[in-house]
Amino acid sequence: MDNNRNGSNWNGHNGQRDRWNSSSSDSSYYNQPTHRPYGQAFSVASAVCGLLSMTTSCTIVLSLPLGALGILFAVLAHRAKKKMNSTCGTGLILSCVGLTTAVSMIVYSFVMLPSLMQNDTFRNQVNAVSQQLYGMDFDEFMEGAYGYSFDD
Repeated sequence: MDNNRNGSNWNGHNGQRDRWNSSSSDSSYYNQPTHRPYGQAFSVASAVCGLLSMTTSCTIVLSLPLGALGILFAVLAHRAKKKMNSTCGTGLILSCVGLTTAVSMIVYSFVMLPSLMQNDTFRNQVNAVSQQLYGMDFDEFMEGAYGYSFDD
């Protein structure tokens, strides 16, 4: 009796096949697909952009495009009729948090600027920084560019 049985790896003990032999061509362990799941690169890109968007939300300038890219990559990773993986969901949530934080800081800045400029100490600090950076006071800039005066 042949223990090899037509090229298959049989160990000869009770007629059982040796599944863990690395030279076996019909081993179920070694015949697994080697490619990565589709959309995983977009999921990782979404998570990275979302994390960077959330951590740079104080700078506003970096947070807005990174959050938008994170949402775009999450949408690209979540194709039709496919379940969203956890990396993609994390990227989507972090991107939304980063965008929301940046937009709320922009709105807060524009809403609070007139009331902050009524405080003389704050106004003098802003005027001094503006004078050093641009060569003109912030009050002069606002009156010249927009016709708005904080003295009202």
